[in-house]
Amino acid sequence: MMEKVVITHKFRLYPSKQQEAKLMETLELCRQTYNILLNELNSQKVIDKSQIQGIIPNMKICDSSFKKLYSKTMQYECYRLFSNLSSLAKSKNKRKVGRLRFKGKGWFKTFTYNQSGFKLIVTGKRYQTLHLSKIGSIPIRCHRKIKGKIKQITIKKEASGKWHASIIEETKKIIKKQQIRKAVGIDLGLTDIIYDSEGNKITNPRHLKKHCEKLSSLQRKVSRKKKGSRNRKRMRIKLTRQYEKLVNTRNDFLHKTSKYYVDNYDAIGIEDMTITSMVNGHLAKHILDASWGKFRQMIAYKAERAGKLYIPVNHKGTTQRCSQCGEEIAKDLSERVHKCHFCGFKAPRDYNSALEIKKLTLKRIFEIGQELSESTLVEMEALPTQLATTVNETRSYSLN
Repeated sequence: MMEKVVITHKFRLYPSKQQEAKLMETLELCRQTYNILLNELNSQKVIDKSQIQGIIPNMKICDSSFKKLYSKTMQYECYRLFSNLSSLAKSKNKRKVGRLRFKGKGWFKTFTYNQSGFKLIVTGKRYQTLHLSKIGSIPIRCHRKIKGKIKQITIKKEASGKWHASIIEETKKIIKKQQIRKAVGIDLGLTDIIYDSEGNKITNPRHLKKHCEKLSSLQRKVSRKKKGSRNRKRMRIKLTRQYEKLVNTRNDFLHKTSKYYVDNYDAIGIEDMTITSMVNGHLAKHILDASWGKFRQMIAYKAERAGKLYIPVNHKGTTQRCSQCGEEIAKDLSERVHKCHFCGFKAPRDYNSALEIKKLTLKRIFEIGQELSESTLVEMEALPTQLATTVNETRSYSLN
């Protein structure tokens, strides 16, 4: 069956100084538009979206500077305002919140061309050309081909001074549901960031630790510079680019790892841990650096595109429960080896947890009525106690 698939591509822009000045002016005018619309919203006793959007043509008459903005870009600020209002309303059920705030100078980082006002020109060279209405043609580095219809383009200025374009592409694609021949359970940790039910493990690369010394040095240099000076601004850009390098390194690792599992398995089970409740203790920094949530997110959307299954399983008891007999074996966090006193099964703690996650994954597959092949049914049998009896029997792999 043909389905609509929406994909977002992020490409680097290379504007000239004149074009960058126009981009900055557009950001400032979008900020002013948002604030004017918010002021109109606050003055209403009964919220009327059509009335608020109706003042946009009058803004161009009253202030000719708004004529430099493309009409769809101005209208999108109205959409952004009500989107923020909707998010605020949902947050009121969870915590105490105030009202929408006016945006100060320098707060706006993005503006959007929706449906029209843009054109991507393929030159066949290293750089393509992105034409934006009221701004001009800007060189863009497209490392992927855009085959579908471009629905929207968002321009963003990064803190490092770089400009990026997020292009939303809509295509029609036949996503064939894959027969589940091979399933895997994945346990996420800190020492070994991934330990799966096949006995494979990946040692935590600890990206933050590798960049920590450089970041600390740059932060000290920033603090020594006079506030508001050009030297402080230059040093802040250096610090930001170092953080950017850290994020890019981490994302590269997560993309490659998630792709490996989606390519090699038809069903992937991962614990549905609530990470926000785990980042209050002394391990918070290490948990955030591991980026478990982003890894699960990548697995989820890549599996959906490939016609495969991502199954979040209940995390409660997976560490304490024996994967072979199901008995609860209480263990402290410092105990890294699982030893079952009932069936005699002995294995690394994370490996036992991965086997338990796989068992819950297969159980969930049966519950949602997926057809399993004979090879998958064989995999559901309990592994012999002789397997993985010691830590040394597990095997590691590298994605290099």
